[in-house]
Amino acid sequence: MPVAAQPTLSAIRIYPVKSCHCVQLDECEIGALGPKHDRRFMFIEESNKRFITQRKYSSMALIRPLVDVENDTLTLTGPGQPDLTLPLTPPKEENNRLTVTVWKDTITAYDMGDAAAAWIGKFFKDHRQHNQMNPHSDDGGMGGVGPDVPPARLVAIDEQDYSRPSHDRLPGIHTAFSDSSPISFGCESSLEDVNGNLIQSGLSKGQSIPIDRFRNNLTISGTVAWDEDEWLVVQIGEVTFYVMRPTARCTVPGFNQDTGIKDDWGKSGVLDYLKVKRNLTTNPKQGYFCVDAAPLTKGTIRVGDPVKILERIPADKVERPVGPPPSSSSSNDN
Repeated sequence: MPVAAQPTLSAIRIYPVKSCHCVQLDECEIGALGPKHDRRFMFIEESNKRFITQRKYSSMALIRPLVDVENDTLTLTGPGQPDLTLPLTPPKEENNRLTVTVWKDTITAYDMGDAAAAWIGKFFKDHRQHNQMNPHSDDGGMGGVGPDVPPARLVAIDEQDYSRPSHDRLPGIHTAFSDSSPISFGCESSLEDVNGNLIQSGLSKGQSIPIDRFRNNLTISGTVAWDEDEWLVVQIGEVTFYVMRPTARCTVPGFNQDTGIKDDWGKSGVLDYLKVKRNLTTNPKQGYFCVDAAPLTKGTIRVGDPVKILERIPADKVERPVGPPPSSSSSNDN
């Protein structure tokens, strides 16, 4: 294996509201729910209490949440919208306690009120054309964007009254409103490999993509490409993490996270490439990039912290990409 430089934490991003824009940090506290303030809020459809994401409304990338820790507030900002400031801590009253759904998980959450519902309702209506022009091809049965936008609500976690276990062997560690883990890592060298192949193959029409497309919390530099496939236990700053699995991808990385606009190449953008070059034997029809992780300890991490690989997966247990099936081609037919 090639020798890498010292792996280093190069960026920290949190997403206070699931599927909205990120907040970049220089340092971050890590607790039993992962990064502090990460994905503690989420929009749901009012009718079925099911989560709403960019898979249905790509314009959610334009919503920029602002966290003010000193004043304990969350402010929602978006184009054409007045700012809306809400408490970071949800009001814990029985009449606003809800059971909401993220994929197959049912979770207790708290409704953030009618003002937040009106804010997101106006936003979705004003950006209906944007969402119709930038559709996803794998919205998983969540439905397209029709002429009528269903009412939505904003809900939040109460960290003292929340349960969504991350792993059956990690008691006390829970996943907030993220899809599948408390925290995720992405490596710059692996993205460089992806971008190099996208450009060389012609698939991306000469375009590269930034790592924020994958909405990972931590970005790591100084590794050999795909070395993270072998990681099991990693220390970053004060915190030790268990690496749970590679992250299965949807079509969201095919959308510019600053504009919410879909890439003009490939049916599903980079996912087309990942499904061919970064699939695994356990799920050869899926594409993978980044890794899901869970904190084993609490503490603070900072940009510039060294990343130490404390334990690796045994060589015979490492999942490797299987590549295209014999009858498939790795080229894009648009």
